[in-house]
Amino acid sequence: MADGTLAVSGLPSSNRGVSEFRNSDGTLTVIIDWFSASVDLFAVLRQVGYLDRDDAEEVRQWSDACAENAMVIAINLFTFFFAGLGMELDKQAGPGSFYTWRVRVLDREGKHVGIIEFGGEECRRKDGTYTARIELTGTGCAMVSAARCGHAKRWLELRAKLESCAGRLTRVDTAADDLLGKYPLKLAQTWYTDGEFDNRGQRPKAQLIDDYDSGDGKTLYVGTKKSEKQLRVYEKGREQGDRESPWVRYEAQFKASNRKDLSLDILRDPAGYLLGAYPVLNFLNCVALRMDITKAAVDATWKSARRHIKRQYGATLNFIVRHCPTPDALHAVISTCTSHRLPAWATADVANQWPEIAGINQTLEGVTP
Repeated sequence: MADGTLAVSGLPSSNRGVSEFRNSDGTLTVIIDWFSASVDLFAVLRQVGYLDRDDAEEVRQWSDACAENAMVIAINLFTFFFAGLGMELDKQAGPGSFYTWRVRVLDREGKHVGIIEFGGEECRRKDGTYTARIELTGTGCAMVSAARCGHAKRWLELRAKLESCAGRLTRVDTAADDLLGKYPLKLAQTWYTDGEFDNRGQRPKAQLIDDYDSGDGKTLYVGTKKSEKQLRVYEKGREQGDRESPWVRYEAQFKASNRKDLSLDILRDPAGYLLGAYPVLNFLNCVALRMDITKAAVDATWKSARRHIKRQYGATLNFIVRHCPTPDALHAVISTCTSHRLPAWATADVANQWPEIAGINQTLEGVTP
């Protein structure tokens, strides 16, 4: 599409060409516009090597003791999740609202783009897992999307990291940008009237914020902020100051609840998730690629698993290897320590990309690795 068309749409230049979730001519894009998750704090600290020998409870008490100690933990969390994205960590920790500590994540100009929270006794899950919380604003999400190695790849890597440390999404906002206004707000109003947003026979509450044709832009809310999902349809280009812009945004807020978790797959296929929640938005079919896990995400998964095994059980495995004189003996002993279950990330793709596993399998099959 010509640059002139983008200019007419009112799309900020910082957003152009960023999303890999888009149609062929770039006039319809889907982005992740807010992200928050809770993670197993100790699982992260083990993966970065911070809990190699220290007792987890001692580290927790130490990090809660003062802001200086808290910053050490915050740096490890920041490095694991956000390194290489052009973000920076604030220089001091402050009090959080639910957690003991909150440290802001900033862009290079010092503007707020996210937070890291942890600490205290009130942040344990029902199973006893001691958690931390990470959050990115819309600007922070845009920085992930703008990363030099690609939008989808970065979100897939983040998904793999969350999966490796028992991460649970708490809120994700996705937004579909119709740059040419082919699906205007009036059409969304018609869909609502026709029951296209009904859920199990129930019509969600709706609210229209009308600009009375002043050019400032109208907004339609479907659902409430307290519900598990809320759709906001608004004239984004006009909101940005271009009164002639046709640009319309369909923005959905998804929140986890005690009744329902948010799937990590929303980070892999935000368009598909948005379409699944609101089937009437079938114009997203041209964007919902139903992407498979890419090699980059698979690599992130097996590297994380191997690193965890080496750091946590490397010495024990070394002892076993030294005292098992044959491969059969080693296999027999290792088998007594395994579980009948497989981890959530276990797929054929991971096995094929794990170099030691793939190499052994190829050798057994008579193929030179």
